[in-house]
Amino acid sequence: MLDASFLKKLIFKGSYTWVRHLLFWIIYLIVFSAWAGFDVVRNFREGIETTIVFMPANLIYPYGIIYWLVPRFLIKEKYVKFCLMFGVWMLAGLVMNFLSRYYILLPLREGRPNLSFNYAYKEIFAFGSFVVMNTVGMFGGFIKFFKLWNAELKQKQLAEKEKINAELELLKAQLHPHFLFNTLNNLYSLVYEKSDRAPKMLMRLSGLLSYVLYECKADEVLLTKEISIIKDYVALEKERYGERLDVSLNFSGDIEDKMVAPMLFQPFIENAFKHGTSEQLGKVWMSIDLSVKENQLYFKIINSWDNQAAAILEKHGVGIENVKKRLELLYADNFQLQNGVEDDVYIVSLSLELKAVKTRGVAVPDIPVLKPAS
Repeated sequence: MLDASFLKKLIFKGSYTWVRHLLFWIIYLIVFSAWAGFDVVRNFREGIETTIVFMPANLIYPYGIIYWLVPRFLIKEKYVKFCLMFGVWMLAGLVMNFLSRYYILLPLREGRPNLSFNYAYKEIFAFGSFVVMNTVGMFGGFIKFFKLWNAELKQKQLAEKEKINAELELLKAQLHPHFLFNTLNNLYSLVYEKSDRAPKMLMRLSGLLSYVLYECKADEVLLTKEISIIKDYVALEKERYGERLDVSLNFSGDIEDKMVAPMLFQPFIENAFKHGTSEQLGKVWMSIDLSVKENQLYFKIINSWDNQAAAILEKHGVGIENVKKRLELLYADNFQLQNGVEDDVYIVSLSLELKAVKTRGVAVPDIPVLKPAS
């Protein structure tokens, strides 16, 4: 059995062009020798002789179609010119076949008759010559169009991949500035008040910045790292809200060795803080739950809500639409996202399929993090 990779190279790789052509004409020689041999009362030797005599004409004809008519007229959508030139070229092919028969094949056999207009017309437009010549041309054209289709398909796939990558980079670039801006605002009050808790919060910010600037360049990151970032971000927000905010964090299930797109949950949490808790007076609360069962992740965030926050979120929601687009590009049909108000609380519910990864032996990049002075 031929190896599939070798067949792929044989069909598409440029260095195998001469092999493809050689195989094509060997097959032509075998098939039409057998057919011509049957036509001359099962004399296979004469069949080979006949096929070889007609081979130059039947070789020139398909190459004229493949390398002249198709690229110059058909691909450029010059259909009328293509039809006219194809008719002219087919007539030339029939004439070449007639000349091969009259001046080469017939002298080798019974001898050629006197050349007359009626005889030439009958022999030029002989049905057998027409069938053989156009059968070879049809198979050659089929191979040419198959290669053109494959090249166009690869080009479209490459363009689609580049488009998706560009969209993902744009969406990530839109998420990160919001994240940094909100985090810096949260820390400003601590630094301004010269709070003893500020150094610890700055260390958290350093870790967050390192994550955004370095690790988020990857297509996927460890889920445990995303959870760590969520904890740090919530800790920063709790410093700003103080006792007014009640936050419940719950992470459960098989969260080890799982991969997820970076910054996937952050915009939901940002919006819960910015357009949920920050727009309300008095005591506010939030619940964040993330669980993994086998390779299925379930994420839910619930926060207290009022009607005024709803209008603000609709106008100024940070990153929610971007996250939806990222989910569609990265997870296709392997996710479900629901968000909305239920019983005076705002709920975001996300489920998606994760990928497992083996971390043993994987090199971890040296990521700079702010360290306290000794």
